[in-house]
Amino acid sequence: MSKRTSLNAKYPHALPVHPIALPELILHNPISWIWFTICYIKSFPTVSRTVVQFKDGCFAVDSPEEMMTLWNEGFFGKGTMSRSEPTWYDRTQKRLGLGEFKNLTIEEITILRREERKKFKRERAQLEKKQKELKSMGIVDPFIEERLKLKELRDKDITIPLERETFIRPEDDVLVVKGHLINIEQLQLQPCEVMFLEFALQSVTVVTDGVALSSNQLLEVLWPTKSADDSFIVKYVVYHYYRSLGWCVRSAIKFGTDFLLYNRGPPFHHAEFALHVVPNYNDTQKNTATAQDFTMLSGLNRVIAGVRKNLVLVFVDIPTQEEIDKAGSFQDILSLYSISEVLLRRWVPNRNRD
Repeated sequence: MSKRTSLNAKYPHALPVHPIALPELILHNPISWIWFTICYIKSFPTVSRTVVQFKDGCFAVDSPEEMMTLWNEGFFGKGTMSRSEPTWYDRTQKRLGLGEFKNLTIEEITILRREERKKFKRERAQLEKKQKELKSMGIVDPFIEERLKLKELRDKDITIPLERETFIRPEDDVLVVKGHLINIEQLQLQPCEVMFLEFALQSVTVVTDGVALSSNQLLEVLWPTKSADDSFIVKYVVYHYYRSLGWCVRSAIKFGTDFLLYNRGPPFHHAEFALHVVPNYNDTQKNTATAQDFTMLSGLNRVIAGVRKNLVLVFVDIPTQEEIDKAGSFQDILSLYSISEVLLRRWVPNRNRD
């Protein structure tokens, strides 16, 4: 089974919404048409419900099953003790030798890829050194077999080590009770993710102090000021917009910007775009006061280009406060905002000559 096929099987749903599963339709069979119609009428899309705990200003999911549901169906949230996918429990069990696991976690795959990349670079440097020495002596390059081996080393798949090192830390005595590891990891969600899951998909229930919050109560928590240019509502408009277009939207705080856009999700490939949200007012004075410094944008663009992504400036047109106050529902409020995009790229003279 190829990597792409296995990933498609592991992540079949782009969102925690399961479409209707209909039987195969045989066009020339009338019974098939009847059965297909009955299944269509009686079937309804199902939504995976998840309980999100709100405490101390953070939204988190405690249940391991619900954590994996949100991650596998839309790549929502981040493990508090992992890079992205909540894998601390599996990694710690492997480290303590409490179980046998055939699959690698994301962190383990990253480590193996880096080691193989280092090995490839060492082999390439040695070959280039030999080629340079022979070229200075006027000898034709005889390293055909070496180059083929180098190509195989570059293209080969990651091999899973059969033996894994186990080691115990002093604090592990608290984590292991009667031979069982206590899962202390949570899946932490961004405010935009929580609002999208609750408002757009209705797939989460936010609970604080044992009381479930309604949609209006959650909105009061996330957007207490009701200001038209509040950072939450401006960023949520962008998040909702790109999620509705089918993009996987993730936080880009480690790159100094707001969001990353994945075509399908982190396990499939790297993010293609980085979004920087910029509010755009009808008032010229406000735009001048909140204008982005060119030096900052240039530095941000250098960072984004250094990780092989494209920087997109997302301008959000801010409505007036009177329009926000007159809007009847949150859906009406979202319709007041509009978005325009500008793809920002560096101009390099050596590469962009006429």
